[in-house]
Amino acid sequence: MKCLGIDIGGTFTDFIYIDSEKGTVTLHKVSTTTLNQSIGTNQGIELFKEKSIPLHDLDVLVHGTTVATNAILECKGVKSSLITTEGFEDLIEIGRQNRSNLYSFYPTRVTPLVQRKYRFGIPERLDANGEIILPLDPSVVDVLIEKIRDFQIESVAISFLFSFFNPKHEMDVAQTIGKALPDIHISLSSWVLPVFREYDRTSVTVLDAYIAPLMKNYFNSFLEVIRNHQVRNPPLILLSSGGVTQIKNATQKSVETVLSGLAGGVLGGYYSSQLLQIDNVLTLDIGGTSTDVASIVNGSIEITSENEISGYPIPIPTIAVQTIGAGGGSIAKLNHGILQVGPNSAGADPGPACYEKGGIDPTVTDANLVRGLINPDYFCDGRIKINLTKSEEVITTLSNDLKLKSVEEAAEGVIEIFENNVALALRKVSTEKGLDSRNFTLCCFGGGGPLHACALAQRLSIKQVIIPPHPGVWSAFGLLTADIKHDLTKSIIKPLNYSVLPYLETSFNELVHKGIKLCIDDGFDEKEIIIIKEVDIRLVGQSYELTVSYQDEIEEMSKSFDSVHEKAYGYSSPNAPHEVINIRVSAVVKLPKFSLPKLPLGEDIPPPESLMEERSIYLNGKWEKAAIYKKDLLRSGNKILGPSIIEQADSTVLVDKDWFVEVLEDGHLIMKKF
Repeated sequence: MKCLGIDIGGTFTDFIYIDSEKGTVTLHKVSTTTLNQSIGTNQGIELFKEKSIPLHDLDVLVHGTTVATNAILECKGVKSSLITTEGFEDLIEIGRQNRSNLYSFYPTRVTPLVQRKYRFGIPERLDANGEIILPLDPSVVDVLIEKIRDFQIESVAISFLFSFFNPKHEMDVAQTIGKALPDIHISLSSWVLPVFREYDRTSVTVLDAYIAPLMKNYFNSFLEVIRNHQVRNPPLILLSSGGVTQIKNATQKSVETVLSGLAGGVLGGYYSSQLLQIDNVLTLDIGGTSTDVASIVNGSIEITSENEISGYPIPIPTIAVQTIGAGGGSIAKLNHGILQVGPNSAGADPGPACYEKGGIDPTVTDANLVRGLINPDYFCDGRIKINLTKSEEVITTLSNDLKLKSVEEAAEGVIEIFENNVALALRKVSTEKGLDSRNFTLCCFGGGGPLHACALAQRLSIKQVIIPPHPGVWSAFGLLTADIKHDLTKSIIKPLNYSVLPYLETSFNELVHKGIKLCIDDGFDEKEIIIIKEVDIRLVGQSYELTVSYQDEIEEMSKSFDSVHEKAYGYSSPNAPHEVINIRVSAVVKLPKFSLPKLPLGEDIPPPESLMEERSIYLNGKWEKAAIYKKDLLRSGNKILGPSIIEQADSTVLVDKDWFVEVLEDGHLIMKKF
């Protein structure tokens, strides 16, 4: 089986090619081309051609992208309009009653993605059952078309009251606009998210409209690159939920790709946890621009419908992952006399000062280079040249500004603040959720994860760390572990009793039919499709619901809900009336899986040829002698004591004092504290 994973991050674009028949793994990292990410993709694929690795006969190609993520974070989506029920034009500005900082004297509000002058309300109305009580006037739509044309709107979001029960008015307006303005993109709330809660549904529909034209253009350019390299099988796109689908399906609902680039890392961490049979794992992905963290509890990835990006809700199923602006490119600077690291990043261009591409600010990478932790001659397998002198210059300037005694002290201060920021993010997915981090294993990857693994584990009192075989491209690897998955949701809002069962069955059949069709469109047979049914239930009068598996016995569903409710809130009310809010269907097709090559069996002591040199590194306020090993020359069963460093093409592993590492047969490293 031949697989290729392509993951685009803020600084690097990662590639991993696995040929399980030959037992080979080939990986590359290139700088992300932020203006057009497909250029970087083409550059990476060209490197495979240079090694005479043909890609035309790939069995699987999976791609994770940050195009949608960046467009939202940087407010660079397309000029969009919102059409809604008259009187609800300001819904996306009013938002919810949630306050991120309740006691702030200077609270800030999220800026709506659609300006007020581009939000239009039209007279139409459905009641709470979806019955039409005020018909749509076609002449009003004609007037709107002229406004849309005059304002040069590129994309339109349509969200009417109670359209999740009856989409007729939304579809009528979309059809009329589509005929008059065939080049404009239209997002319907009844397709994007047909559930109740007006703000969430309207906001996510606006998000979809805001990024959809960008995603369509990007996917077209990506497909062109793939076709130019004669790849026959259609590429798959990773969705925020951790499933994959063909590009044509991802284009129809672009908002499902908003967290595409983040989900791959969690899938990679999940693969490691399952392979090593470790149920409770915190995943840590430190890249060049950001750090992503997530928790795997009792062997399961947490899926949530309450995620957000830049304050905008994403009420669709997504992997629960926290992201902060902390990475190798995070800029260190004085802010009112206090050293601050991140969230601003030097990114891929100009990058850290050591890249010699015009960067003048000290970064985390520069600090680690000054501490001797990074080999300037073996960065990205030696293909990217970095300059230690440049790092020393910018860190020296920072040291002088801080009035410190040495450049090393300044470098260690930068790392101390950086690691504290990352530790806070890890606590958000562990201790702040009532999980005891001492019972977890830390799985570290990304270019920077293995370098900071021991220090971060110690901050959270974690005594065991996993380093995957190819940590620098492990997010790209995670893409290849995903399955085809389509998530569909529909609001019901009915009492949970036996009279609702026939209605639930009919509604489920409708969603199942849609899910099967989407999988068939992906090129699979109906016999391969696995259907998963779930329901959202709440106590009558509650504001939010909990998700449980669907069963055709009301008592069993009620018991499941009561059990989940007790775990979530510490109590249950089995005698109180329950109600079904939403039904959910996941249509899944399991894709063929591959195996990683095994390492030759070795002794406890690493082979002599794996020891490259002895180098001084700066740890805990002083210079220490550390043994430097080359990962490619290590063998299964080798054990290494800290302080030492293991270098490989895509990352660097620091084994701190009082830690030791063992090499497993599949290339994983297990680090433990004495």
